Amino acid sequence: MTNKIYEKTKKFIKENYKFLIAYIIVLLLFTVSLDYEIYTPGGLSNLNKRIEVEDGYSSEGSFNLTYVSAKKGTIPFILLSYIIPTWDLVSLDETRIETEDYEEILARGKIDLESVNENAIAVAFEAAKIDYEITENDLTVYYVFDEAKTNLKVGDIIKEVDGIKVNTLDDLSKVLETKEENDKINFKIIRNGKTQEKTGILFESEGKKIIGLYLTNVIKVKTNKEIEFNYKGNESGASGGLMSTLEIYNRIVEEDITKGLKIAGTGTINLDGTVGEIGGVKYKLRGAVKKKADVFIVPEGNYEEALEIKEKEKYNIKLIEAKNFTQVLNDLENI
Repeated sequence: MTNKIYEKTKKFIKENYKFLIAYIIVLLLFTVSLDYEIYTPGGLSNLNKRIEVEDGYSSEGSFNLTYVSAKKGTIPFILLSYIIPTWDLVSLDETRIETEDYEEILARGKIDLESVNENAIAVAFEAAKIDYEITENDLTVYYVFDEAKTNLKVGDIIKEVDGIKVNTLDDLSKVLETKEENDKINFKIIRNGKTQEKTGILFESEGKKIIGLYLTNVIKVKTNKEIEFNYKGNESGASGGLMSTLEIYNRIVEEDITKGLKIAGTGTINLDGTVGEIGGVKYKLRGAVKKKADVFIVPEGNYEEALEIKEKEKYNIKLIEAKNFTQVLNDLENI
């Protein structure tokens, strides 16, 4: 029986070897990725489907997140990147931190998304003159440097240092200044919702006593309306902050600030309402144009690049330069 199967298989391969070789080559071409990505014009995500606000007002138009599309660096896509003007070939070495693993990158992206969403709520309610309360201000591990000797991880929320409660980087620094180099520091942290004990060894760098962590504060905001963010598992980052703030604001005030327009944009949002610049603006602008957006809101730091692309490509889209949230509201009012 085994011999018969072997003979049939050998015969099939002999009769079809050219087809099989071609099939394997094509399969490898489209599945094996080299150390590159291809960035292409993205698209829009309607925030009406991403953010739910209890008893929120409806709108005639829409606020939309913009995103960059990225394709794996397979050989056919790499070759196409040399032909299609709007496709850019990018080496992963340009964006990779050598010692950083994928889980850390994902964790940091989730921190960015959570932080910017809470900022968006606070800024929107502040602008609408509706009461809100910041109930938490969590000191969160954002990055662990290579030289750090600690079992802390990205995403850990630090609650106590050597038995002393801390809420800010200044609080932590004051505790560390009382210690000596090579001292073992004890941390009480929250990881995945559970309280744990972790440690770190103190060392000096540029005259400062440090553990080797980059920390950020993530707030929690309480309002009189329930607000729910419905993002996909692979969505993260802070670049949607401004547009999320506009969406929330438009749902809690009676006036429809969209004026029936399809409004796209990008930019981070800080707690004081200032708008931060982002990466990939040319792909986001091209995606907004492709999806026939009427307006593209772009951070001040990216505005000149967006304007240059608009004028070069003769795009029929209105640009708004975003410096802070109040200014963006005023510009939308004057469209």
